[in-house]
Amino acid sequence: MNPCQCRLLVVGSAKDLKAFRDREDWPAAFTEVEPLECSATRASWQFTTPSPPLTFLRLLAARWPLLNVLVDYDTGRTKGLVWLRGGKQEHHQVVYRGGGQ
Repeated sequence: MNPCQCRLLVVGSAKDLKAFRDREDWPAAFTEVEPLECSATRASWQFTTPSPPLTFLRLLAARWPLLNVLVDYDTGRTKGLVWLRGGKQEHHQVVYRGGGQ
């Protein structure tokens, strides 16, 4: 199975986002974590995981209910987009099944 390439965007108030950046640690399964953007109200990272980090994202959104969490992920066969805020979630994905004509 291919590793999952992810991009995480977190958006919220300057106060909440600063607290998030100061306190949140990345799970050991997240490798190649690189910051992409860091402003007062937006921060983003890219990283690799063994599979889509959906459980982690649900826990993250529950811990930070005032922040919007958006991740797009690509496993090579599945492309997904997840938005979470508190207990709300939207998850869209497209699965490439392969095959030819």
